[in-house]
Amino acid sequence: MTLVFWIVMGLAAGWLKRVIFPGRPGGFVPTLVLAVIGALIGGYIATYFTTGDLAALHPAGFASALLGALLMLLVASKLRI
Repeated sequence: MTLVFWIVMGLAAGWLKRVIFPGRPGGFVPTLVLAVIGALIGGYIATYFTTGDLAALHPAGFASALLGALLMLLVASKLRI
């Protein structure tokens, strides 16, 4: 279930980015995919360093998933991908 929440957080971050910055380069689907990838990476890293259990729900995993999604979108926008 944790992976599903990370994916949902990534989708929400990607959708929010497209709502706030609609005229930026890149399409809607690539933005969502990048945000989901960032959320999965961030959530996995936080879970690895806290408990190592992907089945457990941890606030650090959620915060890191959100941070990972935002960081991935920031890097993509700076690189103009």
